[in-house]
Amino acid sequence: MKISIKLIYRSALLLSLALIAVSCAEDTSTKKEQYEELFHQVLDVHDEVMPKMGDIPEISKELKAIADTSSTSEKYLKAEQKLQEADKLMMDWMHSFSDEFVKNKAKVQKMTNEELQQQIEALQEELGDVKAMQQAVDSSIENARALTK
Repeated sequence: MKISIKLIYRSALLLSLALIAVSCAEDTSTKKEQYEELFHQVLDVHDEVMPKMGDIPEISKELKAIADTSSTSEKYLKAEQKLQEADKLMMDWMHSFSDEFVKNKAKVQKMTNEELQQQIEALQEELGDVKAMQQAVDSSIENARALTK
């Protein structure tokens, strides 16, 4: 059986091109790990705040009841308003995070390093936002509880 030299050269050329293509493929594993770590840091903050959200309606109700019987109702109503603002902040944050990151999480596996870096920067910003939301929720609950004691 006679194998043509042209066929051997073509095969060698194709194999070489395939090896070059594979060796030039972009390694995105480090960026994906950074993305995943940040994503979970953001979720961890959310998970710390979420259980506290169930306390807001009860505390709010207490503040309204106290305000109804108090001659200085303004501070109670203001604290109740801060609770409602914190609740809205949490709901808005969750909606935004879900739209921007959760719904698009599958796309991360196909991103280039540059695209991943953009997402990492966005998640770093998101981490700041979720921490600000956490602070707003915590301080509004703390202030309201102090007034209801």
